[in-house]
Amino acid sequence: MDAALLAPAEEPGLWTPPSPGTHVVAGAGFSLIARHERATVEGVRLQEAAVGAAVAEARALARTRGVTEVVWWVGELSRPAGLAERLLAEGLVPYADEPLLVTLTVDRPPPAPAGVEVSRVSDLDAYREAIEVDWDAWDMPEDARARRRAAAAAAWEVQEASGCIEHHVARIDGRAAGFSRLVATGAAGVLMGGAVAPRARGRGAYRALVRARWEASAARGTPRLVTAAGAMSAPVLERLGFERIGEVRLLVDTRT
Repeated sequence: MDAALLAPAEEPGLWTPPSPGTHVVAGAGFSLIARHERATVEGVRLQEAAVGAAVAEARALARTRGVTEVVWWVGELSRPAGLAERLLAEGLVPYADEPLLVTLTVDRPPPAPAGVEVSRVSDLDAYREAIEVDWDAWDMPEDARARRRAAAAAAWEVQEASGCIEHHVARIDGRAAGFSRLVATGAAGVLMGGAVAPRARGRGAYRALVRARWEASAARGTPRLVTAAGAMSAPVLERLGFERIGEVRLLVDTRT
């Protein structure tokens, strides 16, 4: 088990510089990352006897921030052994949207499709255009889009200043078709966010964005990618040469 590869894939909220509206709160043996009305619990390192107390503490921290949904990320590095079962006994349930992620890595260039132009996002206007594609892909409600548009400039400044985040946009026939984010670490580039507009799916935009992030990571001296992928993206990545290195179970706690 390579902790340097697993950690950023299993605990992405601890590796991404907080954007406006995001708060990272240290608990006793875990971190709670709050984003508006939702939060994740990551980096869980608990003693066997401390699980119940940690759940209670996470619930209290969530309440103070108006969080209504808390999702625990339980991966290969999480402790104690059997943590997922202990959380189920505490009243958590498998996350309905995506109960299981697989962690994947690749150490050679994934193939690149033809007919897709990919460029790094280099200014605020391009960032605004790219994230609109992301929101289209996930069918984000307009009220949520309005809040994020208002925060876009500040988010862009924070991410650019970090020096470890790159965004890319894919274009097909000259029109923005896909969006992706790369977070650079000392061990690998981490795929953290990637989406393709519904109108452009099946034309290679996602694969082109994976290749672009490989090249960006290799240019930083780390010719390797790693990620935690769900049921939709994992099969695509495996066809591109990614190999499984672990799993992450997502458990949701609505008792906040």
